[in-house]
Amino acid sequence: MSRFTITPNDNLEATLARVKQTITSKGGSFAGDTQQGQFSGSTPVGFVKGKYTVNANQTIEIVITDKPFIAPMMIIEEKIRNYFA
Repeated sequence: MSRFTITPNDNLEATLARVKQTITSKGGSFAGDTQQGQFSGSTPVGFVKGKYTVNANQTIEIVITDKPFIAPMMIIEEKIRNYFA
C-alpha cells in the first residue's frame, strides 16, 4: 500500500470531475464526492485500485490499495498524480 498527497491545480469539484471522466473513459471506475472516494482501472500489466480523502486544506490524500506486483509504484504514482493535479 502506498500513500501520497496531491494539491490540485483547479478547484476541487473541477478536479474530481476531470479525474472521473478520464478514468471512466478508459474503462475504469470512479465513485466519490468532495470528501472521499475510490477508483480503479486497468494497466497493461494488471489492475490498480485506490481511494482518496480530501483534507481540510483541500489537498487530496491518495492511497493505492491494490496494484500489479510487477508494476513499479513510482510509475503508478506518477500517472495518478497526472490525473489529479
